[in-house]
Amino acid sequence: MSSLFGLRWGWLSVWVICVVFFFLISVLLGAIGVHPWSGVSADRVDGYHHEQCETVDKSSFFIQFHNFWSNFAYLAAGLLIAWLSDSAVGKAIGFTFIFLAFGSGWFHGTLTATGQTFDMVGVYCALTTLIAYAFIELIPLEQDGSWSWMVFGLAIVLGVIAGILRPGGILSISPFKVFGSDWFTPLLVIVLGVYMFLVIWRRKFQFWHPILGPIIGFLVTGLLALIFKFTDGDDNLFAAHDGIYSKCTYDPGGLIQGHALWHLLSAVMFVCFFEYIRSVNGRSRSVWPWRISDDSSS
Repeated sequence: MSSLFGLRWGWLSVWVICVVFFFLISVLLGAIGVHPWSGVSADRVDGYHHEQCETVDKSSFFIQFHNFWSNFAYLAAGLLIAWLSDSAVGKAIGFTFIFLAFGSGWFHGTLTATGQTFDMVGVYCALTTLIAYAFIELIPLEQDGSWSWMVFGLAIVLGVIAGILRPGGILSISPFKVFGSDWFTPLLVIVLGVYMFLVIWRRKFQFWHPILGPIIGFLVTGLLALIFKFTDGDDNLFAAHDGIYSKCTYDPGGLIQGHALWHLLSAVMFVCFFEYIRSVNGRSRSVWPWRISDDSSS
């Protein structure tokens, strides 16, 4: 029983330790008056509110609450995949999601330009590496072979370049508008959706048990995640309030925040699609704990 618990749920123990650690850090440093991000400019806060409604509290150690802490969903997704996957490339994708949790948490906790760049690099790399994994399984390439690692590496390079060259990034002027988050993120998700359709088409639209759950999970959580993401803020894709902050869809100080829900739902979406890709050929172990057999967990 102990070995079963250790394999299936050991990642959860690590996740809880990380959450408690960051909670204690924020409480202790906040209590002694450490506010390292209180100097964030009004212009930056105003620009931020074009995409997210949540209040920026400069008196807190992490200057947002929901949009910061919800990033631990990405950490959970990354730890789950890195812990349970028996593919080296699969584990590497898990660490990509852990990097996303770090970058996105850095941005929403500090609102620094550097944090925002790491955030976008993390988002793009998470999606591009999933596409790479889909390509590896579609061909299929030798699992964890040199060609697989080459495809994975190219995906990382694309994600990093897109995150750096996106409009409004660390470069003052960028001609690559396609790398903007309002366009590049949905584009990558659409590519994953097309891949899913192609696989089903090749199988003559026969839905078999291992892929049905991940398909439903991906479609439902992915659609909801995009809706919450783009209905947030005062000048977003589906929240065209002409920059009038008072018209935000979500109460700035309320419990429900669109971008925080994007974090939670997209983390589930990532895990569902990873499991879908893995299930198509079944060449590696499931990352859904309830799918692990007693034999594989020993």
